[in-house]
Amino acid sequence: MKFISNSNDLSRFLEIPIAKNIPLRSISIDTRTIKKGALFFAIKGKNFNGNHFVDIAINKGASIIIADDKKFLKTKNNRIIYVKNTIQALKKISENIIKSYDGKTIAITGSSGKTSTTNIVASTLKLSSQTLKNFNNEIGMPLSLMNASKKSKNIVLEIGASKLKDIHYLSKIIKPHIGVITNIGKSHLEMLKNIEGVLKVKSELVSNIKRNGYLVAPNENKKNLNFWKNIRSDIQIITFGMDKSADFYPKKIKFGKNKMNFYIASRYIKEDLKITTSLNGEHNIKNILTSFAVNYCLGNTNNFFINVLKNDAIKEMRQIKSKWLGGSLLIDDTYNANPDSTRKSIDLLSMYKERTILVLGDMLELGKYKKKYHKEIGEYAKNRGINTLLGFGDLTKNTIDSFGKGGFFFKQEEDLRNFLKENVTAKDVILIKGSRGMIMERFINV
Repeated sequence: MKFISNSNDLSRFLEIPIAKNIPLRSISIDTRTIKKGALFFAIKGKNFNGNHFVDIAINKGASIIIADDKKFLKTKNNRIIYVKNTIQALKKISENIIKSYDGKTIAITGSSGKTSTTNIVASTLKLSSQTLKNFNNEIGMPLSLMNASKKSKNIVLEIGASKLKDIHYLSKIIKPHIGVITNIGKSHLEMLKNIEGVLKVKSELVSNIKRNGYLVAPNENKKNLNFWKNIRSDIQIITFGMDKSADFYPKKIKFGKNKMNFYIASRYIKEDLKITTSLNGEHNIKNILTSFAVNYCLGNTNNFFINVLKNDAIKEMRQIKSKWLGGSLLIDDTYNANPDSTRKSIDLLSMYKERTILVLGDMLELGKYKKKYHKEIGEYAKNRGINTLLGFGDLTKNTIDSFGKGGFFFKQEEDLRNFLKENVTAKDVILIKGSRGMIMERFINV
């Protein structure tokens, strides 16, 4: 049973009387995907207003609509519930769910790796619920929480930010027992300006961790680590990293084409733990170390964690491998991109001995240094031995220029499609990446 599975649940958590107990089969904010028996929230944003689609929601079979347009204040339709602000209604529901929940909450943020880490953490914890897709903002996070199972012992929630106070808003609702910061890197610089702005917004999580809780964080930047230590003295900070200075670190790393092996070492565990997984690359080592640290904080045994990774029981949203054009290997990493995550993808691609092709779309929201960051990616790809770089989007022209020989820039979508059809062979490994706004998955079905 989900936290919101009928109108009685909704009435209790929203603190509004709803006369009839009605089953709610799903929760939606988009009438294009609404199903019969849904609970529909009419969200008002900068470029859209869900209140304009209430009639469509009713015609499609929505059981209850939460709306905040004053024209619904005195409506006679008992399927429409008026509130002053639908986003504030989502907040109230979320706060009351958390108050009623007696399990553990884990909140995960960071510049990159948070979705992958959320998936690994949730997969390696028994009886857990997690973030839906990438629903990690003030609208998506409450939807994930409402869809969580009442029987969950752990709720794992990804929280994102594009501006200051975003993480504070979300983590104050969740009040996590464990907070996780995957890393501090170049993301959302258009609003956050610089790395210091990124550090500041991600660190908002630390203030809202429960007393005597845990912060799991990287130890690669000592200045950041000291910053977090100075925020709270009543929580324990557990670190992960690639060397012995971290609480949890890897040993004896072996990268294979389809498998990766390494040992987790720590002063907190008696014996090093062997990890075998189809997840690959140094970034995934860090994601796994982070997830194991969360398991340690919760006092879980190691066998379940090891077996989940070994048996490939983790649902991947990124770097999904499949056979592609002419028998080539495709790595679908179209989910999103910033300079740090793109470097990690290049590192992964560079591990292959076959001819390597990087198809890159623009990295968005990088502020005034966007051209500089795109140029640096071209230089990095060349230095890492990538054979061919294909750029799509205005900013990748800078990437292609710095990459030099083997780089090709495309203004037209069809030209890039044709190049791939004509040049990709069975001996190639292709990785496609770009920011969400570039919709780079369009090139998978060429």
